[in-house]
Amino acid sequence: MLFADVCVNTPLGRRVGGGKADDADFDPLGQTFTYAVPDHLAGRLQPGYLVWVPFRGRRLQAVVLAVTEEAPDFETREIKAVVWAQPPLTLAQLALARWLSGYYLAPLIDALRLMLPVGISQRGRTVLVRTTEPIPSDLTPAQVALLSRIAETEGEWAEISEELHGVTQQADLEPLIALGLVTYDRAGRKICLLVDQEVIARVLPTLTRTQAAVLSCVARAESSWAEISRALRGVSLKNDLEPLIEKGLVTREVAFLTPPPHPKFSNQVRLLADRETIARALPTLGHSSRRADILAWLVKHLERPPTLDDLCTAIGCTEEPVRALAERGWVQISPHRIRIRRTVVETDLPQILSSLSRAPKQTAAISALPVAFVDETEFRATYDIETQVLRVLADKGLIERFEEPTIVTLTLDPAAVPDALIELREAAKHRAVLEALQQHNGPAWIGWVYAETGADLRVLRDLEAAGLISITEEMVWRDPLAGYEFTLDRPPVLTADQAQAWEVVRQRIEADKRMGAGGQKANGQIPQSAIRNPQSAILLHGVTGSGKTEIYLRAIAEVLKRGQQAVVLVPEIALTPQTIRRFAARFPGKVTVWHSELGEGERFDVWRRVRTDHPAAQVVVGSRSALFLPFPELGLIVLDEEHENSYKQERTPRYHARTVALELGKLCAAPVLLGSATPALETYYAARRGEIELLTLPTRVLGHRDMPGEGQAGQLALTDPQSAALFAELPPVRIVDMRQELRAGNRSMFSRALSAGLKHVLAAGQQAILYLNRRGTATFVLCRDCGHVETCPRCAVPLTYHSEGEMLLCHHCNRRYPAPTTCSDCGSRRIRHFGSGTQRLEEAVQLEFPTARTLRWDRDVTGAKGAHDAILARFIAHDADILIGTQMIAKGLDLPLVTLVGAVAADTGLFLPDFRASERTFQLLTQVAGRAGRSALGGQVIIQTYHPDHYAIVAASHHDYESFYRQEMGFRREQGYPPVRRLAKLVYYHSQRARAQAEATRMAELLQAEIDRLALADIDLIGPAPCFFSRQRGDYRWQVVVRSPDPAPLLRSLPIPIGWRLDIDPVDLL
Repeated sequence: MLFADVCVNTPLGRRVGGGKADDADFDPLGQTFTYAVPDHLAGRLQPGYLVWVPFRGRRLQAVVLAVTEEAPDFETREIKAVVWAQPPLTLAQLALARWLSGYYLAPLIDALRLMLPVGISQRGRTVLVRTTEPIPSDLTPAQVALLSRIAETEGEWAEISEELHGVTQQADLEPLIALGLVTYDRAGRKICLLVDQEVIARVLPTLTRTQAAVLSCVARAESSWAEISRALRGVSLKNDLEPLIEKGLVTREVAFLTPPPHPKFSNQVRLLADRETIARALPTLGHSSRRADILAWLVKHLERPPTLDDLCTAIGCTEEPVRALAERGWVQISPHRIRIRRTVVETDLPQILSSLSRAPKQTAAISALPVAFVDETEFRATYDIETQVLRVLADKGLIERFEEPTIVTLTLDPAAVPDALIELREAAKHRAVLEALQQHNGPAWIGWVYAETGADLRVLRDLEAAGLISITEEMVWRDPLAGYEFTLDRPPVLTADQAQAWEVVRQRIEADKRMGAGGQKANGQIPQSAIRNPQSAILLHGVTGSGKTEIYLRAIAEVLKRGQQAVVLVPEIALTPQTIRRFAARFPGKVTVWHSELGEGERFDVWRRVRTDHPAAQVVVGSRSALFLPFPELGLIVLDEEHENSYKQERTPRYHARTVALELGKLCAAPVLLGSATPALETYYAARRGEIELLTLPTRVLGHRDMPGEGQAGQLALTDPQSAALFAELPPVRIVDMRQELRAGNRSMFSRALSAGLKHVLAAGQQAILYLNRRGTATFVLCRDCGHVETCPRCAVPLTYHSEGEMLLCHHCNRRYPAPTTCSDCGSRRIRHFGSGTQRLEEAVQLEFPTARTLRWDRDVTGAKGAHDAILARFIAHDADILIGTQMIAKGLDLPLVTLVGAVAADTGLFLPDFRASERTFQLLTQVAGRAGRSALGGQVIIQTYHPDHYAIVAASHHDYESFYRQEMGFRREQGYPPVRRLAKLVYYHSQRARAQAEATRMAELLQAEIDRLALADIDLIGPAPCFFSRQRGDYRWQVVVRSPDPAPLLRSLPIPIGWRLDIDPVDLL
């Protein structure tokens, strides 16, 4: 018999570690369990499967970690079923999850959840369902009521007890369970009826009043115990529900709160008939029409027009539709006429006239009437003859009266009849569908047909019944890039620096391909040679605009040529649209995207495509979570802008995508490309130590002579006239001392230099970027009488004033408050808004440059799906002159018309009490400066600051990373901060300040005692101390920081109490 070690998808305890410290791939204690594999799964189950297992009275999902024949020394329960037909997780993902759990000291299930496809991880609730067991006669009324309620609906006990006041779980529900009338899942709180209404009616007299009420609640529909107990107040789980379960009257079943993900199917329409068949069939389609039937009949009987009576008889209609056609001029109805003639020959006429001598009117009539037929009406009018006279003559046989029938004649051109039939039968949409399918030249999705023709399903069913089309259900890929069009790109000639870097990258790809050959399939073995490959990572350190992306593209092309996949990470969704365009243009039909803005269906389909190595998912561009997709043949990992803090996950496990990417690259024998103009100090430190390969691109590449759009090449100063590439210097940076501006009387947000630069840009029809890393209109609201600052009552931070909506917003918890007109502390009306944000900056631009078209790009305007792409597209299309934004605009954007970048307040964040404050300031200023001068137009950068001599600002103004690195590393070495040593941050949250302080003090004492017990060297604690943002969302925050070469030995076996959050390698200490 086989046994499986699984990790159950449920919280199992508040421990960050546990397990064997000397085992590199340990399973933290309490996180794995052993189950028996049933016979029907014995030949199928393998690591990576998601299964259903019984667990503490519930049915939960679990991930299979290993399958073995070795039986445990304890009794096991069987796995119930597999959740998914195929294993959702690969071996590499399982190994990565174990590493994540060990490195970040997080529960293994939390690491595994990162890799499970969206929606597949189901948290079911157990409902109570009535069985078919007969109801015994000894039930209490409460049990009878409970059983009746379960029979009506599956319900939670809480809902039933709320509805039935007075019922209790012990007295009313438990007896129903015991009698087998209902079942109850204590964990899921769901009650199920087990017997029918007849049995309920028979047993009701034997139940207590509350038991009968509980049974009635459960009988109405399947309910959870919470639902039932809310509905039936006072019912008892033990006394009312459990007896029903024990007697077999109610069962427990799992009901899912949301349906699991599944492929999307849609109808596809295919044309079956040729043009001749369509032409014959089309006039017959549509709804029934007597007028259409008349036309169709007449066109078939052109040689002999019918009488009106014959036509109506043939069609089975009245004269009305015929006359309607006549009104349109499509048919002609001959008028109703009576024709008469004299039957007496000329030789007999005198004798006849003599016999009629006493009837002068008859004599006159017979004398005037010719032998040939004439119209009776015209004859009477001409000779003033009465109808009665003619009838008498007819009776005597002297004249013949002939009633001529009404004839219907087709006057419409027979060639136009088919169109008329289509009109009359209202088959225009039928024709539109057929014409659209003829032009489409292949099967089409039914939604497209609807949109193109305005048809509905009835029209398509008519065409299908006529044998003209087929309608089949086909699977639809929910493609996030559907509707996008990309212009095919061709690789440019590399510069000398690029060629040198590319050769190193190519060799690395070749080496890693050999190392991991045959070991990358989802269910294959991970090659041991790939587990530790210390130089599988490459840092591509290139100035902004140096062509790093071209190296990425070459590397991806190489791994695609080898039949492998690539993942490209970008730090912000804002960068995704532009990155997608670059990569999709080079690899049409092979690129997909992955980020949080995708719909659940889109993410599920991208996951499936990646898992099956689909041709449309060979290159994945996405956010940090794209690392956890199930790549069966991962050949390359790219982290663009690797220095960005957004690569750090804020929830457990608090991983950093850069660290995870390096580990995943080792597991899959895939090289990792880290690219940045301002690498994180940890990355550059590792590169300088030889742990990561360092490649440099020191020159900005503007374009290529042989590429389209390079007509301005003559305006450039080329550093290498023989090169195919066009080079440009990095934009000059001017530092403006705002203290001097203030002394000169300039109190504007714009220095004189920046104001002049903006005027020049606007006059030249170019574009500018204004960077201010602060949202809102004013950073705080101050009372000028008492000095009170409006703060968030939940976070204890100043509220930011937003003029849009006239509100105060907390940028930590997102709470909104009406903008005050009086001080909330003293009631004074002398309140003032201080500080500036992007909204205030936009207002200032519009005030000083009223003709300028502005566009703001910050979190406040990017809430809707696709907002980033829309803003970027508008700016690229030159729908705006000035782009105003926060750090979103400082990351990797390539905007050729931007010739001026202004950092309005470079000091923002520079003096935060965090060891990375200077590094973040340098990175942001360098990156935002890199947005200027990316075309032949050139550009400049203006940095406004009150600290022009700070080394971070000076280094950024010279685009000098090495200078900044040297000075910053001196500070880090002196203080023992990363990358010299590592940090672990423990933060405690509590609604009471004193409790938070006490727990932080207790944790520091516990950590110090553990350090002493383990005799750990080179380790120290910072704190306990309140966090800089001391309160968030109503909780006070205190922290203790562990500083050491490796915090794991101290923290791995340490129990972490409730309320604490652990962050290994934090990106800040705020």
